[in-house]
Amino acid sequence: MATYKELQDAVEKVLSNPAARSSLQFNSATRERVFEVYVFSLLIRAVKQAKGNVVIKGINSGDNPNPIVFRGSPGHMSSRSQDFAYAECSLNGKEFEIHLGVQYVGTSKALHEVDVSIFDHDRAEQIRAEGILPSTRNLRVAIECKFYDSNLGVTLGRTFVGLISDLGGLKIKSFTSNGRSAGLADYFSKSDRPNPFFALSPLRPAVADRFVHSIEQDLRKWCSVY
Repeated sequence: MATYKELQDAVEKVLSNPAARSSLQFNSATRERVFEVYVFSLLIRAVKQAKGNVVIKGINSGDNPNPIVFRGSPGHMSSRSQDFAYAECSLNGKEFEIHLGVQYVGTSKALHEVDVSIFDHDRAEQIRAEGILPSTRNLRVAIECKFYDSNLGVTLGRTFVGLISDLGGLKIKSFTSNGRSAGLADYFSKSDRPNPFFALSPLRPAVADRFVHSIEQDLRKWCSVY
């Protein structure tokens, strides 16, 4: 099982900017939170593999913030209490952002945290300018991240399926975990359910590559990249 340091090193490999010498700041120094940042970094890899452009932004400082600050708990996209980081991306004319630990107002008006998400850039700019909560209308991708030392229960899958049912018409929805579970894999096997990725870890590069390739292909489809 990957340690905190191994997960952190994997994130730095993707996000480090030698020119800016940016450091990483994790507001919660736990494996659970750094695993979410690890998945965030894998989405950035997927955008780059699809030949898209990615710029790490700080909500207060702009391009290439130093340090790169990651939330320690769910928060608002428009929060400026710290220089929270996100990734601004473009692919074949589509502009979007990758966010970590952002809360969205679901179709039922309930407030939901999405571990790693992709949201339309233009609407995100309005959200930040107006200081309001984002709705799911412009939410395109929702990724659940579960780092567990114990066995994964089927309840985790049911909870995520319930969540995404309130998030509108997502383009990509995935359940990621460092663990394994035959029961949970069986639960996700139905065609209308999210794609599961088990044993996701920097210690298993083949699994990480498979996840990145899957996200890349879905992004290509969404952005009409052939």
